[in-house]
Amino acid sequence: MSSPSQGTRDPGRPASFPYVLIAFAGVLYFALVVCAFGFVSLLTDTDVVTQADAGPLVGPFATVSAVVTVLLYLLGIARRFEREQRIALESRSGDPARLPLGRAILIGFITFIVYVLAGALAYSVATAQLFTIVMFAAGSAMSWYAVSVGVLAAGITALYMLVLASGGEHPARPLWPWER
Repeated sequence: MSSPSQGTRDPGRPASFPYVLIAFAGVLYFALVVCAFGFVSLLTDTDVVTQADAGPLVGPFATVSAVVTVLLYLLGIARRFEREQRIALESRSGDPARLPLGRAILIGFITFIVYVLAGALAYSVATAQLFTIVMFAAGSAMSWYAVSVGVLAAGITALYMLVLASGGEHPARPLWPWER
């Protein structure tokens, strides 16, 4: 018999459950951002990056920066969740893991800021002018594209936390009738 301090796990639960969810959440977030950009572009008849001299990499750089921001935040949530699960298992106090859903709004705002600043930085590098950071950031912050990046980040983060929490102690694989 193993002691609780050795980190015993339910045999039906994969050890990397929160991290696999991060991969799926990241791909879903990226796909939703691309979809939202397409719809916003179609409905407003605008480009994601309206400055003609921006070059082809400003939009993708800003988008990848937003995706990386969300992935890093989800990684922090997963580590905290696993740590709290391990502490609960060791102390046999139940399942006290808390997931701060209110922070999803914060990561939405942070992702919005990262998207705007990364795009502004990439634009200033593309145009080789330092002052363009302010002008690009101001224009980008007022766009529906940046707003959709932040709103989707908040939504994906909240959805990730809900799926993680709904798995409870053992998001087990499906069992055949003879395994039950």
